[in-house]
Amino acid sequence: MADQEQRHASKQAREVLADLEGKLFATVPEVAVILRSDVRSIRRAIAAGEIPAQPVGPRKLVPVPWVRQAARLETSEAGR
Repeated sequence: MADQEQRHASKQAREVLADLEGKLFATVPEVAVILRSDVRSIRRAIAAGEIPAQPVGPRKLVPVPWVRQAARLETSEAGR
């Protein structure tokens, strides 16, 4: 069952990455899906300076190039 959940998460992450095509920034929930993390963890990492983000009103937006690079690193580490 865990294998099926992982495939679903991977598919969802690929769909969100595809949706970001042509965009400059990703929202915190989008980053959480792509990195398979909790939204609160992403917000803490932004607050700690571990994830770059631009404040836009009360929201934080993460540069898409950073998200794509982080997603590549995650998938290459998972294959080890």
